[in-house]
Amino acid sequence: MSVKELQEMLDRKQDVFILDVRPIDQRKEWRIAESTHLDAYKRLNSGDNSVLNEATLPSGVPVVTVCAAGKTSLMASEALREKGIKAFSLDGGMKAWNYAWNKAEIDLPSGLKIIQVRRPAKGVLSYIAGTAGEAIVVDASLDPDVYSGLASANGWNIKYVMDTHIHADYISRTRELARATNAEHLLIDKAKVDFVFAPVASGESKKFGNASIEFIHTPGHTWESTTFKVGNEAIFTGDTLFIDGIGRPDLKASEDEVIEKAKNLYRSLKRLFAFPSNVLVLPAHTSEAIPFDHKLIGEPVSSVIEKVNVIRMDEKQFINDVLKRIPSTPPNYLTIAELNKKGSYEGYHLADLEAGGNHCAIA
Repeated sequence: MSVKELQEMLDRKQDVFILDVRPIDQRKEWRIAESTHLDAYKRLNSGDNSVLNEATLPSGVPVVTVCAAGKTSLMASEALREKGIKAFSLDGGMKAWNYAWNKAEIDLPSGLKIIQVRRPAKGVLSYIAGTAGEAIVVDASLDPDVYSGLASANGWNIKYVMDTHIHADYISRTRELARATNAEHLLIDKAKVDFVFAPVASGESKKFGNASIEFIHTPGHTWESTTFKVGNEAIFTGDTLFIDGIGRPDLKASEDEVIEKAKNLYRSLKRLFAFPSNVLVLPAHTSEAIPFDHKLIGEPVSSVIEKVNVIRMDEKQFINDVLKRIPSTPPNYLTIAELNKKGSYEGYHLADLEAGGNHCAIA
């Protein structure tokens, strides 16, 4: 079964039982939210199909088996079919599922519609927001056709595309989207990249349709990190602020620079938490696998403040606490960041480069 077919089944709420047969350590890294786990990898690869007897499978429901790349799951699905079960293997496994997507939508009082485009395995969130025939795209991480299709379905022309920062866990598709749609590629003027873009200063706004988006420099996770504010309704916070955590300041930084970035992160968070309590926080990631539930991942500032208790500390306490809770380093982050700085990933295989969950947050 292809990724597209399984994605459509989940989106339509069709009955399907997803059986993840990977080792437990791989599942902890990333997973399909709707799946059930059976650690069957070693036994299947040793020819012991009896391990599948340990799975409780629903009667009359198709079963889709999943592994890392689609080989062990193929053995599992063939063994299940021999038992008379309607079973399929997810073609390409989790590496292919990395590019599955679903969406959630919200209509703001101003008339702005925001569509959150989610990569459910990796927890990556991007956005297309539109009003009065024009749209912007923030942090594009999928094929340009995804965003073009959503824009077309809503009667929008994509006017601007932008990234909140130079990403280190996935390849930005923003340049490709700009080329495909003739949209203007905006970035904060602090961004140090090797390609041409339209620089925007902190505090400057760009109008699209009946709305405008303000660029707010919020360094800390990276030096160029930017928050995009739409009126007094929503902020796209990138990896600076999540709904239940904050961005890590240690990537691509020396020991002294980590401390300086942490200081800047503290000040940036203070600035964001000074916004009205009902402003909606829309981050670039979530730490959990995303179900096909159409529920927006975003919360008002007031709710996020309650969860992100580090902001109640003074600056010194904050820095000490953050440095103690740095998570494991994301795979391939130096390569990915360098390719995003360059603006090209020619010669690289994205499925291998981007495999695995994200490690951007300090919860």
